[in-house]
Amino acid sequence: MSEQSLLPYNATEQEHAQALTVARISAVPNAARQLWSADRCPTDKLAWLAWAFSVDEWDDAWPEDSKRQTIRDALQVQKRKGTVWSIRRVLANAGYGSATLIEGLYSRTYDGSALFNGFDKYGDSTQWATYRAILDRPMTNKQAQQVRRLLEITAPARCHLVELNYTAVTNTYDGAIRYDGTFNYGTA
Repeated sequence: MSEQSLLPYNATEQEHAQALTVARISAVPNAARQLWSADRCPTDKLAWLAWAFSVDEWDDAWPEDSKRQTIRDALQVQKRKGTVWSIRRVLANAGYGSATLIEGLYSRTYDGSALFNGFDKYGDSTQWATYRAILDRPMTNKQAQQVRRLLEITAPARCHLVELNYTAVTNTYDGAIRYDGTFNYGTA
């Protein structure tokens, strides 16, 4: 037994044996600390860690860096769910880049301040809870479905997405793509 024992002088032989066993148990590697860290968790266990941190949307096809960042941000996103910050963070972590959110689409009047570019709408001013999401990265129709799910989960329940758009295009009318429904031309 080591000299640093905290046992009293009248401790039994069994108590000394237990103290020696407990002293050696700290030398046993503890993998639980690694499992609860987004940076050190094994890649094949990231989905379970995401589940434990209440990540709402998970895709095994995401790059490993995106998965780890999603887990790192999970608590902050849950705490700030329903804010513009949380929506942008969720979309960026999923690999969709930065997003511009335009709220209250139908509040324009005929005073000449709106441009006729297709982004401004005239109509009922009571539709303040509608919004448009504009991403800087093009996407397939399947990815657009995932973005809609992410927005539905993260945005406030009172808000309704009326348009999902992106600024860059991947497809041009050059005959190189097929009309099989995988891609679209600008608005998803």
